[in-house]
Amino acid sequence: MGLLLIVFRLAGLAERYLLQPHGPLAARAALFAPAAAAHAGVLLIITAAFLAIAAIAPRFDRAVTIGACVVCAVLMIAGQADFTVSAITGAPLTPTVFRTYRGLHVVKSKEFLEPLRANLGVTLGGVGAFLVVVVWMSRLVRTRVVRPGDTRVWPVLGVGVLLVLVAAAVPWPVPPPPIEVAFAREYLHLDEVHVRGGEAEASVRLRGRVGLPSGAHWADDQYPLVYDPAQTSKGASRRESRPDVVVVMVESLRAEELSFVTGSHETVTPNLDALAAQSVVFPTYTSNAFPSAPSVFSFHCSAWPHRRKEIITDFATRTFDCLPSRLASFGYETVYVGADPHFDNQDVWLGQWYARVVDLVAQGVDGTDRNIVSRSIDEIRRHDATEGDRPLFAFVSTYSMHYPFTLPADAGEAPVGRDGGLRPQYRQTLHYTDRELGRLFEVLESRHRRTVTIVVGDHGFYVDLARISGVPENDNEWTAAIVNGPDDLIGAPRRVIEAASHVDMMPTVLAMVGDERPTASLGSDLFGHRRTAAAEALAVRAGGIRLDRDGYSAIVDARVPNVVTPRVAFPQFPPAAASPSVPSADELIDWVNDWSYLIEKNRVWNARFIH
Repeated sequence: MGLLLIVFRLAGLAERYLLQPHGPLAARAALFAPAAAAHAGVLLIITAAFLAIAAIAPRFDRAVTIGACVVCAVLMIAGQADFTVSAITGAPLTPTVFRTYRGLHVVKSKEFLEPLRANLGVTLGGVGAFLVVVVWMSRLVRTRVVRPGDTRVWPVLGVGVLLVLVAAAVPWPVPPPPIEVAFAREYLHLDEVHVRGGEAEASVRLRGRVGLPSGAHWADDQYPLVYDPAQTSKGASRRESRPDVVVVMVESLRAEELSFVTGSHETVTPNLDALAAQSVVFPTYTSNAFPSAPSVFSFHCSAWPHRRKEIITDFATRTFDCLPSRLASFGYETVYVGADPHFDNQDVWLGQWYARVVDLVAQGVDGTDRNIVSRSIDEIRRHDATEGDRPLFAFVSTYSMHYPFTLPADAGEAPVGRDGGLRPQYRQTLHYTDRELGRLFEVLESRHRRTVTIVVGDHGFYVDLARISGVPENDNEWTAAIVNGPDDLIGAPRRVIEAASHVDMMPTVLAMVGDERPTASLGSDLFGHRRTAAAEALAVRAGGIRLDRDGYSAIVDARVPNVVTPRVAFPQFPPAAASPSVPSADELIDWVNDWSYLIEKNRVWNARFIH
C-alpha cells in the first residue's frame, strides 16, 4: 500500500514538474529527480513505521493495517491538494495557508473549487482513481499481510532515508519539500530562511539591489534597509500645507479591462476614465503579491512579501514601517472603510494602522460597493465637519469585485449569465463598482481642501480559470494606478510607462506630505528620483518571483527554480530595448531570501527611528 501511495504521488510530481512548467527538459528533469527522491523517501519512512509497529505487535496487525489505510488515504488527498492549491494560489498547502484563510475554508472556497470545475476532466479522473484505491484498501484490511518478526522494515527504512539524504544533497535549487515535511518543519521550527554567504554579506547584497534615494544615507547596520532621507526645502514647504490623501483600492482590478490603460473604445469604467484624463496614470503598475492580504500589506508598509509565508499572519509580532501609522504621528486622522477584512487576517493589522476602522460586515451591513462608498462619503464629511484643518488619510477598500464577480442586489439590474464565461460577469460588476466610485469622486472634487486621490487595484484576477497559475503573471499581478492631485505635487496629467508597484506608493505619499523622517520603505518616489538605475517592480509569490525592468519581466517559476524566463512584460507596451537585461535565477532567489531573513529576525524596522 505504501508503494501504491508513492506511485500516486510520483504521478502528481511528474505532472507538476515535467508537464506543467516551461523551460528546457533537462532543467525540469533536474527538479523532478530530487522532488521524486524526497517524496518517495518520506513516504517509505512512513511505510516502514507501520511495518515496524505491526512487526512488534503482530496481534494488532489488522488494526495497524486499518490505520495505515486511513493515513495513506489522507496522504493521497493531502499530496494532491498540495499540488492543486499551489498551482492555483502559488502557496503550498502549509500551516500558514490554514492559519491565514481560516482552516479548511481554503479548500472549500470558490477560489479553490471553481478552477477544479474549469478542469473537470482531470478532476474527475483523479477522483475516480482515488475511489478505486479506496475499494482496494477495503479489501486489503481483511488480509493478514504482516507476520511476527517481519524484517522488511529495515530495507524499506534504509532506502527511504537514503533517498531523503540524496535529495537534500542536491547542490542546485530544489522544489518545495513534501507536505509531510513542510508541516513537520514548521511545527518543529526548522523552516527558517538561510542566506548565502552569511548575514553581513546578505545585508550588503540587499542594500546594493535596493539602492538609496538621492542624498539619503543608511541609518543603522542592525536594520540594514532603514535610511535617512535628504532634508529639502521642498519637504519643509509641503509640511506647511499637508494635503488630504484618499486611497481607493479596487478589488481584483485587471489592467487589461481598463480602457484608460488599453485605449479600448468599449469602456465599462467611464468614471475611472474621466479621473485618469485629469491625472498621472501608471498603466504598467503591478501588485507585489497575490492575493489580497500580502498585496494590502505591500501597499501599506512598502514591503515585499516573505518568500514562503504570509507576513500578515505569521509575523504579526514583527515591526514594520507603515504609512497610516506614520501619518498618524505626523498629525493626520487615519480612517479605513471596507468589508470583511478578518477573512484573511487583515483586521489584525488595521487596528495598528488606523485610528478609525469601519468594517461594514462586522457592523451587520451588506459589504457592497454602494454601501462602502456611502460610508466613506459619510466619514469624509464627518472629518470635514469636526476636524478643522487637520489633514485626512482615508483608505477605501472595495469588495464587490471579489471573485466570482457576483453582481450585488443593490446594483438595480439583472446579472448576466455564465454562458459567456467569467469575463462578462467581471465587466458588469466592474461597471457597477465604477458607477459607485463616481459618487465618491464627485464628493472629493467638491471639497475645498487640497486632496490627493490615489486609485489602485489590490491585484489582478483571472477571467479564464483554465489559465490560473501560482506564478506572478499579468493575470494576477497587473493592475494600474491613478494619482490625482494639485499640480505642484504631481505635475500635469500624463502617462508614465515604466515599472512601478505598491511599494512605491508609501515613499511617494511621504514626499507629497513632506515627511522626511527615517524610513524603511523599499520603493521609490514615483515623482522623484529613482533609487536604482532603472525603475523596477518585484512580485513575490510562493509559486515564483517576477522582476519587471525596462519593459521586460524576469520570472522564476518555483517549479523550475534553476531557470529564469525573460519575456515582454506587457505586450500592449513594447519595450524600447531590443533585448532584456535580467538577473539570474540565483540572484532573484537570493534577493527574496535576504529580505525574508530580515523579516524573520525582526530587523526591518524599529519605532525608535520615527522618534
